[in-house]
Amino acid sequence: MTKLSLAAALLLGSAVFASAADNLVSAFKEGKLDGRLRAQYFVTDWDNDAKYSATGFAVGGSLIYKTAPLYGFSFGTGLYTTQNPGGWTDAEDGKNANTSKDLFARGPGSAYDYGDGYAVLAQAYLQYDIAKSKIRAGRMLVSNPWMSPNDTKMIPVAFEGVDFVSNDLLNTTVQLDYIDKIKERGMDYFGNMAETLDTPSKISSYYDTGYGTATHRHGDAPDVTVFGIKNRSFDNLELEGWVMHWPDLVDHLRLEANYAFEAGDVILGLGGLYMQQYDKGAGDIILPKTNNYDSDNSVDTNLWALRATANYRAAKFLLATSHTDSGADMIAPWRGFPTQGYTRSMTQTDWNANTTAYKAEFDYDFDAIVAGMSTMLSYAYYDRDPSKKPYQSMTDRAFGNGDTHQWNFDILYKLAGDWKGTELKARLMDQNNDKTALATAETSNQEMRLEINYRF
Repeated sequence: MTKLSLAAALLLGSAVFASAADNLVSAFKEGKLDGRLRAQYFVTDWDNDAKYSATGFAVGGSLIYKTAPLYGFSFGTGLYTTQNPGGWTDAEDGKNANTSKDLFARGPGSAYDYGDGYAVLAQAYLQYDIAKSKIRAGRMLVSNPWMSPNDTKMIPVAFEGVDFVSNDLLNTTVQLDYIDKIKERGMDYFGNMAETLDTPSKISSYYDTGYGTATHRHGDAPDVTVFGIKNRSFDNLELEGWVMHWPDLVDHLRLEANYAFEAGDVILGLGGLYMQQYDKGAGDIILPKTNNYDSDNSVDTNLWALRATANYRAAKFLLATSHTDSGADMIAPWRGFPTQGYTRSMTQTDWNANTTAYKAEFDYDFDAIVAGMSTMLSYAYYDRDPSKKPYQSMTDRAFGNGDTHQWNFDILYKLAGDWKGTELKARLMDQNNDKTALATAETSNQEMRLEINYRF
């Protein structure tokens, strides 16, 4: 299959601009520039006395520019950087780091120096708009159920490929993505679609990536295609259907429905999703019966999730549960979390084989009391099968699969007046991870993430 060439996309853009050179100046003059200054400080405090705390402090930001449309065409670019000011963070601070690794440059595997800053051109795309449809080609941020910028750390996840979104059909959104490269947080380059920490380790070793230790590689991992439809033809009801195709590895089917209705002053919501994973060759690489204690070497599996929400003025309450079939882990390498919006919480992977999860969350907007302030409090319990071994190393857990009890508390404060555009954020997490016969290490920990953003 012919792969997208970024250079070809840029040459096409040059040809289009060249054909209307008399208007090129106005296209750039009327473009939009968005700037962001960002600072983050992370601390992970381990319950294991043999592991001292990991810390990281980074300062950086982004400049994102997009031209005004010219005959329907526009060009967007985004430059991002993260730095270690004054050498505040040194390599020793990251000896026991996990989540804070993404604040800085990190190569695949252990090939990185904790605290190194870097800059990357994460966005460079050509866009064409017609009616209510748009198509982008090049480097960009992409959002679908499998792929996300996951912009919770200094530099987001970016992708290279083609993204098409259309709202031309009544009450319907159609999206088609063809993606051949990914740049994870902490990476200053775009690698193939297996070049991620969340890719099952056997797959990332099988293909030509910087992860794993395989000596016989099989070239780049296949490109990924995602297609989805959202429909809102029925009052208060949204229906979604999506498919993901990763050739020679897995196919996914995802169905979701969300319904909302009023009960006096309360808005109640009900939602549910179902995902089916079809093994198209991944099982022959992972060998989950041999390596992960599954019942066979197939990765056929499914996942369902349910949620109920209640919104009353400034308050919102969520109750959710999910379950992954015992057949296999769901494969989700690109930061689109299968249980996002349901049971997933910070640092958690809850789509391992035979995992059942429960979550309660309370959000409150204090704007009427303290302008610009909002909070979130949640508790989640992840009931994992201790006889299973995950396909990839999980945040805070490595390949451990014991139960987890987790509390999260977030505070967001958006300033106004002379400080408009500034936001302060604090995220606190307490995580209790059970040991198992297969995972005997103490991995429980507490985490604090502090962040300042200024947008201009």
